[in-house]
Amino acid sequence: MRQLFVLAVVAALLVACDNSPVFHGMTQQQKETYSNAIAGEYTGRNIFIYNNGTDDATAVKVEGARMTITAQSMQVVMFHDFPISVLSNVVTDPALAEALATVPNQDILATYSFFNLQDNGDVNWGYEPAAIPLKLHYGGTDHHLTLKLSNGRVYYGLMKVNMDAGNPFGGNSIFDFSIDAIYDGDTLVQDFDRVWQDNDHYIITYFQKDE
Repeated sequence: MRQLFVLAVVAALLVACDNSPVFHGMTQQQKETYSNAIAGEYTGRNIFIYNNGTDDATAVKVEGARMTITAQSMQVVMFHDFPISVLSNVVTDPALAEALATVPNQDILATYSFFNLQDNGDVNWGYEPAAIPLKLHYGGTDHHLTLKLSNGRVYYGLMKVNMDAGNPFGGNSIFDFSIDAIYDGDTLVQDFDRVWQDNDHYIITYFQKDE
């Protein structure tokens, strides 16, 4: 009985001390309001960190990059003029590397969503980049490639005070859209996920917006 009493007291204390936020769903009007707060064009730079199998990684910074976030009617993030050709530095197939080096820049598209709205108006925001289809001719034949993208399931905590002040992302300036793998049809050509695969060829890409 004494043990039950102690456990009950401890449980009561834990409940009383629990300051965890309370999360809510969002109405359509709230989604539109928050979307309008983050919508716009952001300038910055694309940064690439890659390793082509050597001991040292290479970092490249490309200024003049742009990212556009649309309003709720589209719910899209666009990373403009992404240089697909950078992959030519890390693919292991020489013929594919030569073909990728000629690919023009493309826009990367991602869909975004809000979730876990709190009582104080803070909310989480995340996006999922879409795969990029490529048709390339190399090795004497046509290849229908797919670049599988990911942002590592990263989400951003948006504070209402920052959104009201016109700085919705606060100190968050990094927007990841890493290329995870290349497929030819259903066949995996190369995996760049160095964490889960023992692969010393990798590439990390992200957009860093201006402060």
